[in-house]
Amino acid sequence: MNILYIDPIFGISGDMMIAAFIDAGMPFSEIDAVLRKVPLSLPRITPVELSQGVVKGVHLNIGKSDLHLSIGEMEAVISGLDIKDGIKKDALAMLDIIIEVEGKVHDIGRDALHLHELSHIDTVMDLLGVAAGMDYFAINKVYSGPVPCGRGTINTAHGAIPNPPPVTLEILRGYDLVFYDEPLELTTPTGATIIRRYVGDNRTGTPPFSFQKIGYGVGTYKSTRPDLLRLYIATDNQPVFDEDVWVVECDMDDMETEYMGLAAERIRSAGVLDLLYFPVSMKKGRPGIRLSITVTAEKLEQVVALVFRETTTFGARIRKDKRRILRREEQVVETSLGALRVKYGYKGEGAAVKTHVESEDVRKIADEHGLPYREVLETVKSEIINKK
Repeated sequence: MNILYIDPIFGISGDMMIAAFIDAGMPFSEIDAVLRKVPLSLPRITPVELSQGVVKGVHLNIGKSDLHLSIGEMEAVISGLDIKDGIKKDALAMLDIIIEVEGKVHDIGRDALHLHELSHIDTVMDLLGVAAGMDYFAINKVYSGPVPCGRGTINTAHGAIPNPPPVTLEILRGYDLVFYDEPLELTTPTGATIIRRYVGDNRTGTPPFSFQKIGYGVGTYKSTRPDLLRLYIATDNQPVFDEDVWVVECDMDDMETEYMGLAAERIRSAGVLDLLYFPVSMKKGRPGIRLSITVTAEKLEQVVALVFRETTTFGARIRKDKRRILRREEQVVETSLGALRVKYGYKGEGAAVKTHVESEDVRKIADEHGLPYREVLETVKSEIINKK
């Protein structure tokens, strides 16, 4: 599995990300081929070698342009391009993040929203170029170091605003930040959007990896720190079916049993990975209930809040854990009784080691034909095994 580790030494922006991809070995022609599909007059981009101290990398010289687009125009331009679906999907997803957060920060509906600086054609070019880089290196997972932010104020179309801008901070909510005493916009909203789109939930540590390529995107800020963005193109040394999870547990001796099921149902609806509750013996021999929930880092705080709201507990144990799962793939399989959804489980990249027939589909077929559920299950399972 290919992974990308983003090392934002002095921040991250869209153009520095593209430059780092080029330095890591992506031909500029790959970027250029995508941008040439845009039916607009784009500023010229020229990759050049540049140094920061002893480190050499790539810097993008970008020509001047006064072209600004509305949100609808940006979406129409990207959606209409004759490029790979994956590149288009990623570019639109990043644009959606920007639109969503800008609207939230400024408390403005989508139809009335204007992106100001982010409406510049550079934004479309950055989103397409980064998405093309991800596609070129066939990246499966992305991790990042703490994201640098400056201090003081910066000048924008809204006038002087706190540094980092509120939009950047909102996009990076939940990610690790580090602040440098620099009056510079070290991480741009587009750079923050890259982190949110690609890093996603992978916030719980970087797995061991063996890197094959390193790329440096070089900026022009002058500081005591080098203005660099470093990318590692690597291979994950862990199995693709290992992932970090969080376990939330609590014991209760005063929770009414009939309401435990209702509380569990509401907590499950928050999108937990697993939820169990079972009897335990508590102090002084009192019977109690243990609630145990497995959840992703993204859902952790939401689930903890639900546990306190829906149960009688005064405290919960929270620990980081690891789970190993089979790689899963769902297919629709035709049988003599009808089509059913079948989930296949793979250990690594080999053959399927488990199959599971969707019970709702079995029930639907059994009810339609007036057959026992077990008879339908055994029939379709035998046909599925013979088709493998």
